[in-house]
Amino acid sequence: MRKLVTSMVCLAATLAAGLANASTLTVNAGGDLQAALNAAQPGDTILLQAGATFTGNFVLPVKNGASDITIRSSAADSSLPAAGVRMTPASAPLLPKIRSTSNGAALATAPGASHWRLLFLEFYPQPGTTTADLVELGATGSHQNTSWQVPQHFVVDRSYFHGDPTNGQRRGIALNSGDTQIVNSYFADFKGRNSDTQAICGWNGPGPYLIDNNYLEAAGENVMFGGSDPSVPNLVPTGITIRRNHISRPMAWITQGWTVKNLVEFKNAQDVVVEGNIIENHWVGGQQGSAIVITPRNQSNTAPWSVVRNITVQNNIIRHVSSGFNILGYDNLAPSQQTDGITVRNNLLYDVDTKYTSSTTAGPARLAIIGAGPRNVTFDHNTVDNNGGSTIFIYGGATPTGVQIAGFTLTNNLLKQNSWAIYGDAIGQGQPALDHFAPNATVAHNTFAGASPKLYPIGNDFPTVAQWLADFTQRAAGDYTLVPTSLSRGAGTDGKDVGVDFAELNAALAAPSAPPVINPPVVPPPVPPPPQSTPYSGTPIALPGRIEAENYDKGGEGLAYHDTTAGNSGLAYRKDGVDIHSTSDAGGGYLVGWTAKGEWLKYSVNATAARNYTLDVRVASKGAGGTFHIEIDGVNVTGTMSGPNTGAWQTFTTISKAGVALTAGPHVVRLVMDGIGASGSVANFNWIAFR
Repeated sequence: MRKLVTSMVCLAATLAAGLANASTLTVNAGGDLQAALNAAQPGDTILLQAGATFTGNFVLPVKNGASDITIRSSAADSSLPAAGVRMTPASAPLLPKIRSTSNGAALATAPGASHWRLLFLEFYPQPGTTTADLVELGATGSHQNTSWQVPQHFVVDRSYFHGDPTNGQRRGIALNSGDTQIVNSYFADFKGRNSDTQAICGWNGPGPYLIDNNYLEAAGENVMFGGSDPSVPNLVPTGITIRRNHISRPMAWITQGWTVKNLVEFKNAQDVVVEGNIIENHWVGGQQGSAIVITPRNQSNTAPWSVVRNITVQNNIIRHVSSGFNILGYDNLAPSQQTDGITVRNNLLYDVDTKYTSSTTAGPARLAIIGAGPRNVTFDHNTVDNNGGSTIFIYGGATPTGVQIAGFTLTNNLLKQNSWAIYGDAIGQGQPALDHFAPNATVAHNTFAGASPKLYPIGNDFPTVAQWLADFTQRAAGDYTLVPTSLSRGAGTDGKDVGVDFAELNAALAAPSAPPVINPPVVPPPVPPPPQSTPYSGTPIALPGRIEAENYDKGGEGLAYHDTTAGNSGLAYRKDGVDIHSTSDAGGGYLVGWTAKGEWLKYSVNATAARNYTLDVRVASKGAGGTFHIEIDGVNVTGTMSGPNTGAWQTFTTISKAGVALTAGPHVVRLVMDGIGASGSVANFNWIAFR
């Protein structure tokens, strides 16, 4: 084994010594780094002097072999971040610095280069080179317009990339290689005025890519795939995993004039997983302020195959942003393929606020804007605290296949109405918007806080905004776990809580590194079972026995009950749309009041024996009451019953109906309001008894 030490004085002599099989090449300050790169063989390590600066436009050459050549700091491992630990600027004194001599990359790759590992290195620009990329893995144009020219097999680990604090930098890594991992590294100060800037951007490489456990800071887009047309025909970056990163920018930039567009953007990409990231600090600037943009772009009209497809965004925290997602079905400027298979699940979005803007234009503060007819778009188990006019805005746009979203699924999300929970451009809110833009959509087991149940599909819940906010453990501190009394607990289509599964989210945020996801299989979201109500206590009410009126099933508006007004007028017992008040009737408890024509309540029961029962209904009315009936399994078993004038809303009497036949086993009882009386209501109801 031999060791190669280079310096300005002894490099030529050392190389001339014929040391072709060196395993360690040491390059000290003033040494010839390019000569070491040229001399290194697969499996070698190039040690760069800690703290030294190497200036040039260095190129990683082609080598024959499948073992990595490692370029790294000479500092001891014990003084630097351990494997799996993110680099920070605090380690900069121990890192060799690689800088460009001209307006080009400090480090680039030769066509077909492979198996290089960059470890414990610092890259930053010299004055006057801030419009360049710091590192170019792969190339564009005639340098890389066939697949054989694509460099392969790179690892960038625990390295520090940064722009000039005053003047910024165009890009950290141009990611146009194949099979590349960027892990445990730190990217800062990628910013510019009137220009796009990125920490990482790829457009002419096939993938797969792992971007794991990095700090990624940029103004234009922190991470982007697409944005320029590929030079390799039919190329779509594929198999992209973006995991456990902190994707951010300083809020101080909002007043500094940098061009701000998005945090994460996909313009040409497929088979993507974005998971376990903190994604934060975004505002209306150069664009309309969506944190994550999923929009196909045939950027220069030379790549009509451009597509965004099979993208899953899950288990992320997205916060302090002007809006969440922008999803577009087709490029509106040039031909593209149709967006397909977008899944947004188990994400916490909070402080999505109109205040995040660098202009006089308020942020839209939405969960999502969707246009131009994408296919198979799913939002499931997200918790979203926003204050924009609409939470989901759908529009037509330029589309060759129509504006409808085929396969739109919205399930198990905790959402607010604000002005409109779901709004269709030129159509209006709620069901009409869905009918026009997403016919046959699955919209079930969501909360639409503050919305009117009449405007949305059955099978969802409509608490007041105050009730919705009170469900969170400590909203002001960003703790959106549900309190134990929340009616959203266990109320999802899958039996989980509505909103975020925090055990899953926290596990993803803390997950250790794992092998990259390469071409992850596309698994369509399961079709949720038909929505149904469930017993309030978890167990059907036993008959013979008493059904307390306030203990109607869980499941929300349209499933467990129908109420014609939003919120609980009595502000007691339950936090949904049914009006409940305490009662002074014998035994105390609660009553259901403010009843109106067309309203109903559902109760899951279980009869212990088959026989004829007598039904007793405990009612009160100040003035002549209205009419109602009781159904069992959809059959009216009582005929019309009338609420008598008892003299006061808290003065109760019992009216009965005998001879109601009931078989043994489970049944569904419905109390149905048929018409109001002179009192202006049907009646107050305390309980129904089967004896």
